[in-house]
Amino acid sequence: MNYREIEDWYARICDLLKQQRIIDALDKIASLPLLKDNAGYLPRIEELRFTYGSMLSYTIKGIPDPSRDKIYNRLLVSVYELADNLRMELISKTGMQLVSMKRNLERDMRHENEDMAESLMGLSFDHELDEMLRDTALFDDETESETAIQHRKAIIRAFGLLWLTDKLSEDDASQVSRIFDSPSIPWYEKSMMVSALTLGMLRCFDSRKLILLTELYNAEDSRIAQRALVGMIVSFSIYDRRILLNTSIMDRLMVLKDNERFATESETIIIQLIRAKDTEKITRKFRDEIIPDVIKFNEDLSEKLNLEKLMTPEEFQDKNPDWEKYFDNQPGLVRKLEELTNMQMDGADVFLGAFSMLKSFSFFNELPNWFMPFYKEHFAVVKALRDESDEFRKVLSEGIEKSVYMCNSDKFSFILNISNMPEAQKNMMGQMFGAEAEQFEELAGEELSDPYLRNKRIVIQYIQDLYRFFRLHPMRGEIGDIFSLPLDVHNTELFGLLAGDNQRLKSIASFYFDHDHFDEALRIYQSLEQSGESYAELYEKSGYCHQQTGKYEEAIASYRKADLFDTNRIWLLGKIAQCHLKLNNTRAALETYLEQDIFEPDNLKTAAAIGTCYLNLNEPEKALDYFYRIEFADQGSPKAMRPVAWCLLILGRTEEATPYYDQLLGMEPNAYDYMNAGHLAFSLGEKQIAAEHYINSIRQRSGDITSFLKGFVSDRKYLISNGVESSELPLMMDYVRFRVGTGS
Repeated sequence: MNYREIEDWYARICDLLKQQRIIDALDKIASLPLLKDNAGYLPRIEELRFTYGSMLSYTIKGIPDPSRDKIYNRLLVSVYELADNLRMELISKTGMQLVSMKRNLERDMRHENEDMAESLMGLSFDHELDEMLRDTALFDDETESETAIQHRKAIIRAFGLLWLTDKLSEDDASQVSRIFDSPSIPWYEKSMMVSALTLGMLRCFDSRKLILLTELYNAEDSRIAQRALVGMIVSFSIYDRRILLNTSIMDRLMVLKDNERFATESETIIIQLIRAKDTEKITRKFRDEIIPDVIKFNEDLSEKLNLEKLMTPEEFQDKNPDWEKYFDNQPGLVRKLEELTNMQMDGADVFLGAFSMLKSFSFFNELPNWFMPFYKEHFAVVKALRDESDEFRKVLSEGIEKSVYMCNSDKFSFILNISNMPEAQKNMMGQMFGAEAEQFEELAGEELSDPYLRNKRIVIQYIQDLYRFFRLHPMRGEIGDIFSLPLDVHNTELFGLLAGDNQRLKSIASFYFDHDHFDEALRIYQSLEQSGESYAELYEKSGYCHQQTGKYEEAIASYRKADLFDTNRIWLLGKIAQCHLKLNNTRAALETYLEQDIFEPDNLKTAAAIGTCYLNLNEPEKALDYFYRIEFADQGSPKAMRPVAWCLLILGRTEEATPYYDQLLGMEPNAYDYMNAGHLAFSLGEKQIAAEHYINSIRQRSGDITSFLKGFVSDRKYLISNGVESSELPLMMDYVRFRVGTGS
């Protein structure tokens, strides 16, 4: 089996267990070809079958068993664990790079029989972690000394062990706790280790890793605690049912039930995970819309204002008063830039496109470095800036460290790329960070005084780090991508048990709704309705979600529920009418628009909709009354004149239609104006004029005769009703085609 087949097999097992179809799950496991050559698993499968069969027998016979639920849950856990073991064994037989990494890690251990706890205590021949853990002095050697190099190797080895060890033993977990309790290991290395635990959880379910994450959520350092909570939340999304079955995990998690801090911080993480799903969309918008506009703006500005002259040394300080005026003439660009800035302020990831090409530095060859928090003393930062001036080094490193808008991974990319920048660009960067130093200090002060803001910033930057790793790392095909998963933690039973009050769900639903994730928002709105919530906005937004996803009948039903609250009636009626039109129920749409017209008789859009419905129902006389209303309010407008002229034409009131088409042809006529004017001339017996109008209609369509003929055929009945002989219609068409074909 290849990796994809293994994962599909495993996903099917988990799906069967989620549905509590234990027999089917065991059959799926037993069907593996691997088991024919590995008799060790077969007795375990039969043991589980026997246990389940006995439990079923007692249940059907009505024999009371107070421990039945516990036995059943333990049975589910056992089948899950059996599937875990088989999955990891199957993966170990593939040629994946991760498998090689794990084998190399195990081979490097000092003794073949050495377990993980011992390996963590002796991470290298020359430098043992155990010595590091006994030490009380913080290790902060950022030089290239032998001790520092050995320390880095030890931390990288520890990261690999936490990530690639399938299941931690009790001794393993105890040793890992020592790492996080040690005063000698700095916060940034502990933060990196949290990521290793999270990656390990994503690779294979491990109750001890998740328990460690829950314990680390109580760490005094929020940089560690928030990373641990992110790992917990992602684990909840993937392993909801399994966690609920595990009493050792649930005993620890239930302490967090109704904990306001946990609930609020979890909501922040959930929203940021949702926001991360829009990163690619933001990157495309930046690349396809904003950058081209900025380039064009610069070119136009340079040409208009002769910038080369303006920027000569003697005039360098002068500002051109036309600049501000010129910006005023670019509302589209200004609006897009403001939108992007606001998105960035809210936590949107706007830098992925800019930094995605800057992950090829050797620094990122070490996988743990993708998760290293940025700090200015880091040896890679010091090395990258060693040839710069003291002032530049200080301003830049401190500015990058304090920047709240760049994630850690991008901060390292930025610093590592400094050597590739020309001096002019370096100077500009130094000036920029120097000028913004005060703002950084102000933001830092706000975060120090408001733990919620500080923790939110940590989460935003960390999830952006995760996004870069899962989307950009060379091994992403083997590691998987959590951001391709639903990550709908708020819909899990576990989150509902711990923190899922309705007000929090409403906040998450509103975020989904505001960012056009209508399917996800609707799911929450439906859940709220099932829980007994009933208010106008709930049904309005449910209806809108249904409408945006093409479920028009369901949308109408929700809108009708909202209408019972007697609020926003005009808006609701308009939406209901739109849905009827999508369902091709023109009569129902018309009746709804007529009801809307009673409440808002001066609304020209409603009048236009009513007129259009009457036209589609072949009642042009009634339509004309409403189109006259629009024309009266917007006299001289071609948009208002066109429907009036058309109604008069198809009603056979050609004399009244003539001045309208005369005016339309004297403005900026489109292809339909020429075609309809041709119909009018044909109806009046002016065939030569009609032919000229038809030819002009084709020219307006860039010579597309097919679309013209399609429109002409659909209007055939109106020409005949206006007295044109049916036998003349093909002759007119052939004449027009002949003229167009000869270019005359």
